[in-house]
Amino acid sequence: MKFKILTVIACVFSILVATGCGTRIHDNRDIIDNYVEDSESVAESSEMEPEQTEIKVGEIRYVKFDKTVQAEDGVISGKTKIASERKGYKGKGYVTGFYGNDNLWSVSVELKDSQFYNIAVTTASDKKKTSKLAVNGEIIGEISNSGKKAFETFSLNNVYMKKGSAVITIICEKGDVDVDYVRVTAVKNTITSDVSKTKISNKNADEQAQKLYEYLKSAFGKQVILGQHDTVGTHFETDKIFEFTGKYPAIRFGDLMMFTEDENISAQNEIDYAIEWSKEGGIVGYMWHWQDPLGSGEYYADKTDFDLSKAMTKQKIAMLTPEDIEKLHKEKKISDECMAIINDIDKISEQLKILRDNDIAVIWRPLHEASNGYFWWGNDSDSYKWLWKLLYERQTSYHKLDNLIWVWSAQNVDWYVGDEMCDIISADIYDKGDLSGQKNTMLFLTKICKTKPIAISECGNLPDMNLVAEDNALWSYIGNWGGNYLLNEDGSLNEEYNAKEQLISAYNNSLVVTRDKLPDLKVK
Repeated sequence: MKFKILTVIACVFSILVATGCGTRIHDNRDIIDNYVEDSESVAESSEMEPEQTEIKVGEIRYVKFDKTVQAEDGVISGKTKIASERKGYKGKGYVTGFYGNDNLWSVSVELKDSQFYNIAVTTASDKKKTSKLAVNGEIIGEISNSGKKAFETFSLNNVYMKKGSAVITIICEKGDVDVDYVRVTAVKNTITSDVSKTKISNKNADEQAQKLYEYLKSAFGKQVILGQHDTVGTHFETDKIFEFTGKYPAIRFGDLMMFTEDENISAQNEIDYAIEWSKEGGIVGYMWHWQDPLGSGEYYADKTDFDLSKAMTKQKIAMLTPEDIEKLHKEKKISDECMAIINDIDKISEQLKILRDNDIAVIWRPLHEASNGYFWWGNDSDSYKWLWKLLYERQTSYHKLDNLIWVWSAQNVDWYVGDEMCDIISADIYDKGDLSGQKNTMLFLTKICKTKPIAISECGNLPDMNLVAEDNALWSYIGNWGGNYLLNEDGSLNEEYNAKEQLISAYNNSLVVTRDKLPDLKVK
């Protein structure tokens, strides 16, 4: 069944401000009611044939370089000055007196080649301090002092800098930091991920999931697969992407949040749209904004008093029937919180079974962004890992959801669930206006796991694919967020996040995979 929007909708989205996922993509009756059946699909009605740009990813350049510059040899302004009272410095002294933005210091390093570098800065402070590090006026990261008084070295790694003069500046608004020297060294190898021998975590994964996972592995490091998050119960954003660019995203990301609320049209439509998307050759992805299982209607930690730690139990409940779990609950061997969690997992699993029974593999990202503490499942790492394990085991072993490819996006190594219970690791990146390849985030994730494909599961704006190639930041896939990050209330493109020409360019080049470029991923 094909649909198209016939009228312009005022108030396209029901907006709820979200700290982790930008604006919540939510159910909206106006959108649903203005979808009507039509024999002509959006694809058939579009006459757009954008030009395809060739983007080549070259080898990572490496030319040996190692330069140390003493702070006292830099440029000093305002009240900054050279001192020698603190012990342990190298050279003739160090620079001190950073108080406010007018008291600056910088050193200049002449780079003979455009490549990746590590920038190490040696500083000292009597108190814990955080300073900003800038290169040629652009802040690239932060330096943290422990406050132990001795000089210590902090390094920002894998920074791409172009040939020419690199002016390195420290900005410390509250002062009390002494700078000794800066060392810049070229980096030979920046990406060390190897997914060639990685197998899908679920040993009983079905053929569809295995085929999709093998494709994701084979594409990783060669091309970037584009995905788009849709408003719940619609394919509004994916259709708009086609309208703007002439291409559909390869992955449609939906949200199962409505299936643990009251049944409504959005929930009923959601699975139907996923099935239709798969039939048209696209990849299906889902996340789950899981509302408080005890029914407050909220999922943000500061809006619900749901305590996940009260749900934790030593009882082996993952493989028990609902009747056996209910018995444990009546006997007070598990809490109300635990019982409610199991009930919700079972509800969501029934929907995923529909996709499984239609031979559809799903890129599945539950319990997202836990380590930032925004959601009720992110209060502490121990209860989070317990919940992930329960969810994983109940869905894979009890419900036999062998069509799932599991994506972890807690984004903190202390919250990592382990290689045996996930297949892809990802990050959510909302750096407004930053069109870079986000190389440093990729490198951070490779430190957590070097044997899984790495993805941007959410972003506020798509990067410039030329910069992705330049950074050699070839993400497995990039999931662009929807709602008002993509569109204005009248359905037009919100160019505050994705400029029209940039969006067209991102979708029409040789580096990316759009739906029309996907291979046949159906098992014959």
